[in-house]
Amino acid sequence: MLTAATATLADTSADRRERKEERAERKEVRNDYHKLNRAENHMEVSWFTRNNFAKDFPEAKNVGYAKTKNFDEVFFTSGKDNLIAYYDNETHLVGTTQKLAFSDLPENAQKEIHKKYSEYGIAEVMKFNDNESNDTDMILYGTAFDDADNYFVELKNDRKDIIVKISGYGYLSFFKDLK
Repeated sequence: MLTAATATLADTSADRRERKEERAERKEVRNDYHKLNRAENHMEVSWFTRNNFAKDFPEAKNVGYAKTKNFDEVFFTSGKDNLIAYYDNETHLVGTTQKLAFSDLPENAQKEIHKKYSEYGIAEVMKFNDNESNDTDMILYGTAFDDADNYFVELKNDRKDIIVKISGYGYLSFFKDLK
């Protein structure tokens, strides 16, 4: 009888330790989940940005949000166009970008690119449409530039990838080396 009681006590003690360890593991998992959840929520686009976007683009469809180092970004469709809206730290619209075709560039800029950069192929064309009522400088391709509507053309060849900038008036200038 004494042996049976000792064995039962040992089993109960082992069971308690095991349950205690399981509880500790569950608590640790729960704490990790809450930490991760708080970090993700910290990286979410703010309610104010979402609200301002809804006012700025009431007809937007297929809306998605991302928080980046410099801006809150909102991806959306307007009509047939896919756009990205950029909001500053104060949740005000800085501007939008939209991918375009090379033929959408001003004609004089197309000719200038063919002349100056004939050894490059056209990779991508994008237009930045500035919100004139916000003085925040835009940052694209990791480089800030003054507020203004501009086109950006990514040009590639075997040795180099570059970006050229075209003003709203069609003036071409080198913007950045990518590689």
